[in-house]
Formats: sequence, C-alpha cells, structure tokens
Amino acid sequence: MKYYLYILIGLLSYTGFSQSEDTFEKANEAYADDQFPEAVQLYSSLLDDGLVSTELYFNLGNAYFKQNDLANAIFHYEKALQLNPADQEVRENLEIANTQTIDKIENAPESNLNTMVYTTTHLLKVDTWAWVSIVLSLCFGFFMVLYFRSGTTRKKRSNFFVATLFLVFGATSLLFGRFQNQFLGEQSFAIIFQDQVQAHVEPNPRSDVNFQLNKGTKVSTGSIFREFTQIELSDGSKGWVKTTILKKL
Repeated sequence: MKYYLYILIGLLSYTGFSQSEDTFEKANEAYADDQFPEAVQLYSSLLDDGLVSTELYFNLGNAYFKQNDLANAIFHYEKALQLNPADQEVRENLEIANTQTIDKIENAPESNLNTMVYTTTHLLKVDTWAWVSIVLSLCFGFFMVLYFRSGTTRKKRSNFFVATLFLVFGATSLLFGRFQNQFLGEQSFAIIFQDQVQAHVEPNPRSDVNFQLNKGTKVSTGSIFREFTQIELSDGSKGWVKTTILKKL
C-alpha cells in the first residue's frame, strides 16, 4: 500500500512541476509577443503557487518595466537580488529602472572598508558561501591527511602550507556568508507604491512633513506605530509614512 502511495505522490509532484514549466513557458511566450499584462498574470500565478526563483522574479520585473510600472519592476528586481546578489543582469536592469524614478536620493557617505566588505560579501549567495566553505574544508582535510602520510620533511611542509591556506580561505568564506546573512537580518527594506507620499516628522498626519517620496523609491523600515511605519532613506533622512503605501521586500 505504501509503495502505491509513494508512486501517487511522485506522479502528483511531477504533474505539478510539469504544469509550472508549461505556465512559465507560456509567460515567456506572452512576453516575447509583447503581451505584457498576460505575462504578468502568468508569472504572478506561479508566485501564488509558492514557486520562487531569481529568473521568475527577474522576468516578472521585466514585464512590469515594459508597462512602465516602475514600483513593481523595482520590487521584483530587488526580490531577485535577494535570492542571487551576484546576478549582474538583474543589477543592471535595476539600475536602469532606478534612473527613471522621480526621487533622486544620494547615498550617505560610507568608509572604504564598509563598502569593500559589503561588495565582497555580496559576490555570492549565502548558500553558495556555505558550500564554498564546505568544499574548502574538505580540501583542508585532504591535505592534512597527505601531511601526516608524507615521507619527507619537504613534502610535510608543502602539504601543511596548502592545508593552512584552504583552512584560512574556508573560514573567510564562512565569515562572508555570515556577514551577508547578518546584514540581511538586521535591515528591512520596502518599496514605495504611491506618488507624493508625505513623510512626517512624527507618526501623526498633523505633524510637520519632513520630505516627500514617489513610487519606486527603496526605503529602510523601522518602528511601527499604529498605521505608521518609520522609514529611512539612503541619505540618512528619516520620517513616518502610512504602512499601507509600503510593500516590504
């Protein structure tokens, strides 16, 4: 009985996977035929079914971009980068979309060290850094075995040196993955989905307006009070906006 149950589960899984592939291909064909609303609908249906991938978010972002829906395009490009920070094509399209937004916000100055660490740690995904660390650790173990089995002092020194290098590189890749994961966990971002949004000094619609934002702007989110969320811009400016106009990444 269990045997037939496993077969049934396998068939259902395969059928679901096949249907998803068909939907993805239909969405790609609709995009190629300039039927962008249909492409958006098909790509979105895959997300609604729980399917997530860099390519899916990227294609959906492109379909929204073709319809001049910058907020949704930027949102889905950002989601694609969360899955694969090293994807250069996604980064390029995101930069193009950002140049077309109304708000032009300068980044707050950072030290060269912070910039270098951020750039380096985001060269690969967190999972990829973990796999790199595992592979390097295995190489370390392999050369340590060679070290203990070496018959001459020269070979021992050579194998020990190589093993030490693999150990250092393995520990470094593990730290890079941890730094990236810590960065992602500490900061929460969102995209503005409404034009002429007033950011107030306090979580009160009657308080002074600090600045104004428009669709497509990426902000960092903080505290929440009633229907307001505190946001921070890349230049360090802070304010309170209605939570309903934000779409969190």
